[in-house]
Amino acid sequence: KELRTQGIVTADDDRILYVHPRAGGWVENLYLVTEGDRVERKDELVDFYSPWINQAQLDFITALEENDMVAFDPTRKTELGAKVDALRNSLRILNISPMDLMRIEKGRKVLNTIQLMAPQGGLVTELNVREGTYVEPYQNMFTIVDLSEVWVMVDIYEHQAPWVRKGHKVEITAPAIPGRNWGGVVDFIYPEVDPKSRTLRARIEVSNPDEALLLNMFVQVDLTAGATKHDVLTVPREAVIVTGKREVVVKAQGKGHFQPVEVTTGIWGSERAEIISGLTEGD
Repeated sequence: KELRTQGIVTADDDRILYVHPRAGGWVENLYLVTEGDRVERKDELVDFYSPWINQAQLDFITALEENDMVAFDPTRKTELGAKVDALRNSLRILNISPMDLMRIEKGRKVLNTIQLMAPQGGLVTELNVREGTYVEPYQNMFTIVDLSEVWVMVDIYEHQAPWVRKGHKVEITAPAIPGRNWGGVVDFIYPEVDPKSRTLRARIEVSNPDEALLLNMFVQVDLTAGATKHDVLTVPREAVIVTGKREVVVKAQGKGHFQPVEVTTGIWGSERAEIISGLTEGD
């Protein structure tokens, strides 16, 4: 069964990360210039000032100093040790890096600004802040998309749906990048038919290590390899005579005799047609 369709490259949802501040504050220094910039994991994004984060640092330093002063009181030492651990964890949750935590703990000084770093490498598809911007925790500062794996979304006509299954391998080409092809696997078929186009959507996972496939790029998708049946009876397409509701094949009887036989066909390929009933192998 030849199945070819068009698709659109989209981001893999599992590879989209949103960077939010964990507390309200101001962007003191922005290391990115524009949307489309590429970042690597742990690259610096902004220097961020937050009075709430600074207060959390001060509480942590105070607890450290109190803990140092009760070295000969085991009970109090245990209580303050637990408090120090809790405050250290609070700073981690506020996106204080391990290096900055070490600096605070050793130097016993509040860092006026902290550095927010990229949690993964990829392209910055949204940049919603500028230097001097005040942001709240609910605001998305950056969207970072890893394009090393992408999805290709394709529409399949409902009469083709039985031939597309999860796990089928497909081949993808891009008109914008002639001479190359990519392998993909059908990852998910959405269980809903569009009432207007009478199509359903399939999602294909594609490895894209050099990030040649870009978001929203049009591609050609060949699903033929997955839509294949094996060990079926076939005849040449031109051997089947379609007359109204009947499908007929003329069978040779030998010695110049022939007999029209009514058959039931299955898949019609580019050269051969499947015979479900009416003939046997060797006829």
